Amino acid sequence: MLRRLFAVSFFSFVILAPVLGGGLGGTANAADNPPAISGVFLTTKYPTMTARAGETATVDLSVHNYHLPPQILALSVPQTASGWKATILGGGQPVGAIEVGPDSEERLQLRLEPPQGVGHGDYAFTVEAKSAQTDEKLPVTVLIGEEVPAKLKLTTNFPNLRGTPTTSFKYRVTINNDSGRDATVNLSADAPKNFQVGFTEAYGSQQLTSIPIEAGKSKDVEASLTIPRETTAGDYKLTLHAKTDAAGADLPVSLTLVGQPRLAVSGEGGRLSGDAYAGKDSELTIVLRNDGTEAARDIELSATTPEGWKSSFDPKQVQQLPAGGTQNVKVTLTPSDKAIAGDYQATIRASGAGGLSESANFRITVLTSTLWGSIGIAIIAIALLVVVFSVARFGRR
Repeated sequence: MLRRLFAVSFFSFVILAPVLGGGLGGTANAADNPPAISGVFLTTKYPTMTARAGETATVDLSVHNYHLPPQILALSVPQTASGWKATILGGGQPVGAIEVGPDSEERLQLRLEPPQGVGHGDYAFTVEAKSAQTDEKLPVTVLIGEEVPAKLKLTTNFPNLRGTPTTSFKYRVTINNDSGRDATVNLSADAPKNFQVGFTEAYGSQQLTSIPIEAGKSKDVEASLTIPRETTAGDYKLTLHAKTDAAGADLPVSLTLVGQPRLAVSGEGGRLSGDAYAGKDSELTIVLRNDGTEAARDIELSATTPEGWKSSFDPKQVQQLPAGGTQNVKVTLTPSDKAIAGDYQATIRASGAGGLSESANFRITVLTSTLWGSIGIAIIAIALLVVVFSVARFGRR
């Protein structure tokens, strides 16, 4: 009995398994491998769009061919809103038909020109792509409503900058065109006297006075400052402007300048020369000046002279030189004993805290000692006396 039951059950399983398995397997395969799409399709990303009253609207179209031989399709606009002119463009030119290759896409444009005095409302159109085997129709609606008001917006992440007058100051600014139309944005700035503001596109070097921005898009620009070196420390305010024919935006920014010392080395009365004698001390006065906007500190003086020369300073160090202040320093130069007459160069350098350094070159003329000049004159005089005496004594004979 058990053997007979087992045989019947096994027979039933053998008979039903292909049916059940096929059904389950077919469902799984359908999920994993959906049927391939084939045919010709006419589509657009924006079947309903808005437009401004009195302006031409343009709708982007696509014709797709999936898994079919090349298709030639006649193009038309069988339904057009009253008074409107509809034109299908391909490559910028009016076209009446298009060929689409296998598994490819071709792009078109539908240009819709409204009549004079068109009012607010919804305007319906139908685009058709037709062949012997295909008839694709695409409804398109244009909404004429209130125009989005023009609006610009300026933003920056760092509206407050700080540095010295020699710092490279740049404000990174984002310009948003929150309008319904493309715009050319003019750039300008209000800045303190002698400040110069220049605009460049972000990561670029070309100077800008205006920049085009598409509707609803934004662009980044940099506002760079050029500041005179003698600008005093303090807080400064600037305003950056963006303007179109229909809208404008302002962005206030600020700048904090900290003081910076600036040394200058010159001779007394502007003279950069002096005289000296070989082996003897000669004194030269130099003027140390701070043309910066902050006190210079820990200034040390040094000299670079020809080989064998000696130099000393009085004072050797200046603890502090206020902005706009001056300090006279005595420099003693001693040429080498073997120095011959002629012009030599000595470089006087002043170095301060914070890497501050400035120098000036002086022309030092080494002269012949007056002692040797006197000896020479004496020898010449003695020689003349000898000659005169000899002529007077032996000339009588």
